[in-house]
Amino acid sequence: MKPRNIFDNVEFSDETPVKTPIIKEDQYSIMRISLKKGLSVPPHKGGHSVVFFVLQGKGIFTSGGSEVELVQNEYLHIKKGEVRGIRALENLVIFAVKE
Repeated sequence: MKPRNIFDNVEFSDETPVKTPIIKEDQYSIMRISLKKGLSVPPHKGGHSVVFFVLQGKGIFTSGGSEVELVQNEYLHIKKGEVRGIRALENLVIFAVKE
């Protein structure tokens, strides 16, 4: 087993969020998502529950019918079927843990 740094090879795109699979298991998966300042993931209904952990930056997260601003070291749990979305206020790197 070799330790890895969560920021190794982080990339930002001017046009779209960059999604990098970190771990994929039967019960859960972890995806690193990086969004350049100003980019967004439009609100959509999710078919699974998810926990978003902010690793770097700041963003607005849609959960259900409301919005919340999250910064580094904060997280948000969104249940299956709830609307979710993300808008980057700064370059944003998050872990998305999907159940």
